[in-house]
Amino acid sequence: MMKEYWAAVWAVVWKDLRIEGRTRQTISVMVMFSLATIIMFNFALGMAIGIDLDIGRNVSPALLWAVVLLAAVLGLNRSLALDRENQVFDALLIAPVSRTAFYVGKVISITLFTLLLDAILVVLFTVFFNRPFYLPLVLLVLALGTLGYVAAGVLITSMTIQTRTREVLLPVLLLPLSLPLVLPAAMATTTYVSSAVLGEASWAQVQAPVLLVMAYDLLMLGAGFLTYPFVVES
Repeated sequence: MMKEYWAAVWAVVWKDLRIEGRTRQTISVMVMFSLATIIMFNFALGMAIGIDLDIGRNVSPALLWAVVLLAAVLGLNRSLALDRENQVFDALLIAPVSRTAFYVGKVISITLFTLLLDAILVVLFTVFFNRPFYLPLVLLVLALGTLGYVAAGVLITSMTIQTRTREVLLPVLLLPLSLPLVLPAAMATTTYVSSAVLGEASWAQVQAPVLLVMAYDLLMLGAGFLTYPFVVES
């Protein structure tokens, strides 16, 4: 039974990876949006604060999370919209597989896309803002935050994908829901990066917010796993 379940999960993941490999629509949209946003922020902060570049660099961790969240919304919308256009949801309802396999597969595939975006953003933010975003603990927080955000995003996107105003509804519903994740994740990233610049970074400084991020991940994954069958059937 478990073998069939994970075969269905990896079929969903492989489908998304093959589609993205041929079209490159999701990643390209996310990367181009992120690049334009970073350049805009960089020049806007430079003009606003003048020669005091440290002020702009200190807010760069929060800007990193803002870019990740907004770009991931585009990725979620695009990925689920393709499934809707190709009638994947209809096929899912008649297929003899668990509905949760589709949820797990979508979470894995979109998380992989967003993690690729995270890697690109780490390089760009390190170059543009001269801060050590490449540190292992920062990468861990990014990965954990991305997983929780995508887990919530797949659930919300599946609810809104059939509506005409899905592009508006998704961020309106998802961003407030993700606040318990984003606030501790941004806090941990800001604290650790700032401390690393001074040579004082330690796990104890960010332990509490990182544990909150992990708790959010488990909560969203559990909620999605339990409720997704009802979401797709409705």
